[in-house]
Amino acid sequence: MIRLAALDMDGTLLNPEGRITERTARTLKEFQNSGGELLICTGRSYADAVEPLEEWGLRAAAACMNGAALYSRQGELLMHRPLEYAQTAWILECCKGLPLLFDFMTDQGSVTINTEADLRRVFAGGMRFPIAAYSLENIRKKFRVVAPEELFSQGLTFYKISLIHADPGILSEVEQRIKKRAGLSVASSDPYNRELTHGEAKKGNALAIYAAMKGIGLHEAMAVGDSENDRSMLTLDLKYTVAMGNAMESIKKTARCCTRTNGEDGAAYALENLALYRLAAVS
Repeated sequence: MIRLAALDMDGTLLNPEGRITERTARTLKEFQNSGGELLICTGRSYADAVEPLEEWGLRAAAACMNGAALYSRQGELLMHRPLEYAQTAWILECCKGLPLLFDFMTDQGSVTINTEADLRRVFAGGMRFPIAAYSLENIRKKFRVVAPEELFSQGLTFYKISLIHADPGILSEVEQRIKKRAGLSVASSDPYNRELTHGEAKKGNALAIYAAMKGIGLHEAMAVGDSENDRSMLTLDLKYTVAMGNAMESIKKTARCCTRTNGEDGAAYALENLALYRLAAVS
């Protein structure tokens, strides 16, 4: 019997247009109404994670920023694992001289050290990304610009740093530099970013912590995801680990099961067949 379902958001719970479909919303509500615990495991901040849920009147616990912060269904902060300032300084040192876009996810929202001139130059050069959040318009709207020399005087708590570039080779280069320092976790949600968190801040760790808080065994849990930042939860000894039909090939090889794509309500299909159907069979 599945008592806890951990679902990634972008590429998993959300369809290609970035929304929860009616069928998926109905399935999530049915799972919760049956007594199941729903945990959203996402690279997003809490505010960005709850927005698609609220459209359908849904509420759920959430492991945000790749597990750096864990929130209850009511929005209470249950646990957090922020980056240390020394770790953040090391990341910046490793990135010196590279034309990267920076997204610092903090307790005060998203911050960048890229200037308006930097952004215009990058996008004028033809840089394009598959995720709408990386558009010039959205970066201007959602990010607060801070001068590099003032970054550590703002009283910020750093949860996750995303490094963004159109050339995956440059990102691989900086990843190798960063990995020389222990205590950092490096993941990605697409080929054009690297997501950096404290070494203990992983979706899998947050899932295990939440399950323990709720008295749920890992053999009573399932996880569904599509990208490398989901690997830590898909390698746990859960009852079911599920890759989306649109998942990276490496993730399909990691998970025990594969479902339909996010354009075909794959997360709902997995819940219906692995949790709700079996729940109905034993009730």
